[in-house]
Amino acid sequence: MLPTLNFGRHVLNQIEIGITKEWIETNGKGAYSMGTIIGANTRRHHALFSANSQDGLNRTILVNRIEEAVLLNGQKIDCSCQEYPNTISPQGHLQLETFRSCPFPTWTLAIQNIKISKSFFLMHGQDVAVLHYKHLVGPSVKMLLRPFFSCRDQNDLIREDDRFNDAIEIRSNFIKCKVKGMPEFFTQVAQKRANGTESYSLFADGYWYKNLLYAHDEEKGINHNEDLYSPGQIVAEINENDEISLVFSCAPIDSPNVSEWVAQETAYRERALPEGTLIPNFKTKCAISAKKLLVLDKTDPDIISGFPWVQLSFRESLMSLPGICLATGNTEAARSILLRMSKAFQNIIVPFSLTSSDPEMLEYPNMDAPLWWVWALQKYFAATQDAGILMEVKHQLEHILKSYESGVTHSDPGYSLEIRMDTDALLWGSSTKWPLTWMDRKIMDSLITPRKGKPVEVQALWYNALMFYSEIAPRIDSDPRPYASLAEKVKMNFNLLFWNAQTKYLYDVIDGNFREGSVRPNALYSISLPYAILDQDKFKTIFETAGKSLYTSFGLRTLSPTEPHFHSLYKGDQKNLALAKHNGTVFSFFIGPFLTAYFKTYGSSADTREKAVHMLMPFVDHLADAGLGMISEMFDGKTPHAPRGISADARGLAEILRVMNEEQLEL
Repeated sequence: MLPTLNFGRHVLNQIEIGITKEWIETNGKGAYSMGTIIGANTRRHHALFSANSQDGLNRTILVNRIEEAVLLNGQKIDCSCQEYPNTISPQGHLQLETFRSCPFPTWTLAIQNIKISKSFFLMHGQDVAVLHYKHLVGPSVKMLLRPFFSCRDQNDLIREDDRFNDAIEIRSNFIKCKVKGMPEFFTQVAQKRANGTESYSLFADGYWYKNLLYAHDEEKGINHNEDLYSPGQIVAEINENDEISLVFSCAPIDSPNVSEWVAQETAYRERALPEGTLIPNFKTKCAISAKKLLVLDKTDPDIISGFPWVQLSFRESLMSLPGICLATGNTEAARSILLRMSKAFQNIIVPFSLTSSDPEMLEYPNMDAPLWWVWALQKYFAATQDAGILMEVKHQLEHILKSYESGVTHSDPGYSLEIRMDTDALLWGSSTKWPLTWMDRKIMDSLITPRKGKPVEVQALWYNALMFYSEIAPRIDSDPRPYASLAEKVKMNFNLLFWNAQTKYLYDVIDGNFREGSVRPNALYSISLPYAILDQDKFKTIFETAGKSLYTSFGLRTLSPTEPHFHSLYKGDQKNLALAKHNGTVFSFFIGPFLTAYFKTYGSSADTREKAVHMLMPFVDHLADAGLGMISEMFDGKTPHAPRGISADARGLAEILRVMNEEQLEL
């Protein structure tokens, strides 16, 4: 039985509740569709049908939404809703009776004594979206279906313009749209009636709907109003057991067989369940959701950082690989990703994404991404004992370590980039152009969390990489002693320099005589990585301080609330969001290193595993919030810890899966 989330009128008919819950569909090729369960779009990224960009980083939103209504006894009854400034119009959410999430988003519309089922899915491995209606109970009605087109980049908004002039062609059973510079696409009608006849018409009455409001974007302080174009309307008569579908695709489809597609999609999704599963547990639900973030249906697998603003980030893919791939049994995908990434290193400058076409993004220096690659390789080797991959990446692995030793600068003085090993064997870095660690954030020319110098987690990753190389060196015909000796020096100086006797915690960054002593979660990596750089007698102190100051129900705050620059809410304009993001906002993925540090501090026993399960329990309920079945990227730093950021985060989901897999946790 596929895991499903069900909601009734108490959620669906209250817009302030229903608007916070989002369904997500993916097709295994990187495309997605997404919206709220009540139908109102709240983000510029919400869409029914989108097309992939060639670099894999962006999507073009083609079909934005559908406005639905029925004609009953001469009365038009709206079945969809959308927010406009100071009003909700139409208010079709009041006709929604039920919603269930599996095998794909499915609604029941209840209009007087009529019930109509509506479902939506993306076809696996194809750029095809299907919106399917079936008349369940009641007298004959006419359905009015009006598609809204936008034909824009997923990150943009549009106002009325001439892009649709001469771009629309309406035939008897389809609408063709070809906007200059955008993919051509089709909206086809497929009807299945009990009497074997068809009864629908397409009417060309194109006009613009003005000033739709996206509440989520408004909350972020960014542009949040948009105009959308509707090319026409489909009017269809349906009786009990009749079906009608809208099929969106980038090429026309001869005789769409929607009933067959529904059966195929249902069967495909059921195959994702482990054999014999009757009631999926939390781990199984997370593993199924992880498949939505793993792109397998193309030549090279990829891990998507999250939805709705899709990325293929080098660093985040690596941080997610053990959970998204290894914990779910996709070891071949993990191997392919690691090998592909290994070819992208230029010294220790890596591209933002393997598929980026932006020249600047091809040179994206940072201090930690190559070390996260070593960590992901280490996790892969521990899971598979695949000695062959070690020989295949021997050169790249040695190249990474030597690059840190010799140091890297950028030839362009505008970068002001330098990453090097200092005389104490710790890693130091600085750049005025690029943020060098995961926590850095830059707005205009201002660094919100400047981390010039020696960041704590980079040293932990560096030591772990040196020790891992020393471990595998005999397998790849290398001498482990030089790097083992270097690792010993790194550990000694780290414990000497990073210990903050005043707070009984670790400094977050040191640079010469400068010490940044804010209590942040990065210190946990000194314990949680396979080779811990921190002296073991300090494990308990560090863990308990993090638990007391940073731990919340949904992960760890990025800054202790006792710090004067703590920001509790991730709200406001872009500057306030930037200030809050790494100064108090909770990141879900930190539950992983936190729990791993817990087990390394207190050991793995029935008692500690039970306590870890209690710490994961809030995420069980969270699967019914925000992105349904998914883990949100961030949460506010104070209760009730409202979900923020992307609603389907790869790192958050991955770290939960990783720690549950490694510690054999079940809930």
